[in-house]
Amino acid sequence: MSKFALFTLFVLIFAGCATEHPLVDKKPSLEGTYTAISALVNGRELPPEVVNALRLTMTHNTYKTERGNEVLFDSTYLIDTSMKPHHINMLGTEGPAAGKEALGIYSLEGDYLRICYVMPGKPRPAKFESPPGSDAYLVVWRRAAK
Repeated sequence: MSKFALFTLFVLIFAGCATEHPLVDKKPSLEGTYTAISALVNGRELPPEVVNALRLTMTHNTYKTERGNEVLFDSTYLIDTSMKPHHINMLGTEGPAAGKEALGIYSLEGDYLRICYVMPGKPRPAKFESPPGSDAYLVVWRRAAK
C-alpha cells in the first residue's frame, strides 16, 4: 500500500472516530435564572406570595435558591442524565447544609425545569411528587428570558 493510500485510510478512520456517536448523551444546559411557577413541600402548596418570591440561579456547577434577598440553599451540583428520571445531587456549600448532599430528580422541557428533591440524609425521590410525610420539595421553575 502506498504512503498516500495509507495516509488517506488513516485520515478516514480518524475522521470516523472523531464524529459524534448518536448514542452519546448530550447534557442539557441548566444554566440560567429561574422564577418559581409552583411549589409543594411535604404535600402542601406554598402560598403564591412565597412562590412568587422564589428564584433559582444555576451556573455550570452552582445551584442557589433565594427568597427575595435571603439565600435558602447554596450548593454545587452534579447531574446524571443516564438515569430516568434524571438525577441531580446538590452539595451544600455554606450554612447548616455545608458538606451535606441533597438528592433529587429533574426534568427540563424548554424553559421549564421541574425538580423534586429531599434534604440531606433522605432517600432520593423516585417520582415527581411531594406527598404528606415525604419531606420532598417539588418545584416547577421557568427560566427567565436571556
